[in-house]
Amino acid sequence: MKRTILISLCLIAGMLWAGNSIFSYDGFPIQYYGLDIYSMGMGNTGTSDIFRFNSGYGNPAQFNRSNKTIFGTGMILGYTRYKSEYQNQERTFRDNSLDFPYFSISVPVKQHRFGFQFNSFATGLVENQIILPDSTLERQDTDKYIYRADLLYSYNYRNLSLGISGNYYFGHDNRSFEQFAPHATVPTTESIKRDFKNPTFTIGAIQSINNHAVGLHATMPVTLKGESIRRSFHTSEDSQDYEYKLPIMVTVSYTGYLNKQIKMASDISYQRYSDISDDMRDSWKAGIGFAYEPETERQKYWWAKIPLRVGYSYRTLPFETGGDYIEENTLTAGLSLNLKSEINSLDFAFQYQTRGSLENNALTENAYMMLIGFTGFDIISRAIDRTAPRDIPKAEELKQW
Repeated sequence: MKRTILISLCLIAGMLWAGNSIFSYDGFPIQYYGLDIYSMGMGNTGTSDIFRFNSGYGNPAQFNRSNKTIFGTGMILGYTRYKSEYQNQERTFRDNSLDFPYFSISVPVKQHRFGFQFNSFATGLVENQIILPDSTLERQDTDKYIYRADLLYSYNYRNLSLGISGNYYFGHDNRSFEQFAPHATVPTTESIKRDFKNPTFTIGAIQSINNHAVGLHATMPVTLKGESIRRSFHTSEDSQDYEYKLPIMVTVSYTGYLNKQIKMASDISYQRYSDISDDMRDSWKAGIGFAYEPETERQKYWWAKIPLRVGYSYRTLPFETGGDYIEENTLTAGLSLNLKSEINSLDFAFQYQTRGSLENNALTENAYMMLIGFTGFDIISRAIDRTAPRDIPKAEELKQW
């Protein structure tokens, strides 16, 4: 019961916070790819990593070679440092972030696996204010989030796993603007509230050969539909139909052991935004990571038994800011702490990320994030304790005649 309450709180919290970015005014700058914390600490790779208890299901064909129920969740917290250039003057600001990127559970039934995943797909949250030379105060903010809920099914035949998931997207894009001028008796306020939703699906496959695996999965394009309402200090307009389109996304991945203790993973994801708008370019992300998975029985010292990993990823964003497109670079490192049960573990990672540049975008940001993941903690397969105190009759003593 306590674990159910904890999971519910995580889901609620995930709907309250979002990743922060100064580029949120122009699009959705932060995106997750259905990875767990372990993978995020390994260069944002691992959609074909079947050699561990993987709780990320961006590829619905994801499975594990042991017949275990797998539960996973995590959190991302830290701060982002913004820098801007306006009227030949540089300004800086530090903002805090807290995000719950995913919750997942996967249950095996013989060669089949059924699962559910709720995760953040794309986020953007920022607010700022500026005082103009005439003492006018301008304040604006944006709060945007796209969530994704997946129902998963995969079938494993020998070394091949095939999977499909139904994906339901829903989210909002809210913006507001306020202006307070010393010479004006009434402030200027405007806001736009948009919400949208719609389903699509993802298909995937993972083929393994000994200690190597390659994966491929694709999420079909979808048009999210909803409504938009504009309000000002004086009026509230009637709601209008609103659409937000997501393009097809294709990911190719590889995971394999270079030797008994060193694992490598690489993912490449591609999104065709040019089909949606002439003002956007195709977006892609490439990452590579390495993990040290020690053979604990051969290690003498405790610190040599800790799994470690590092990685790097590069991503191009589909929209422009300051007249140029935005690029993103991410360095990651992580470690795992295995608990008493084979399946239970705590994953920790650190992420340093840069996005944009003053030269090209007149804006830039550096993010320092701590990632904490929980894997295992089986809430299904544990048997219910049905024992209760009871009286056991004593054996009757039979007398000999």
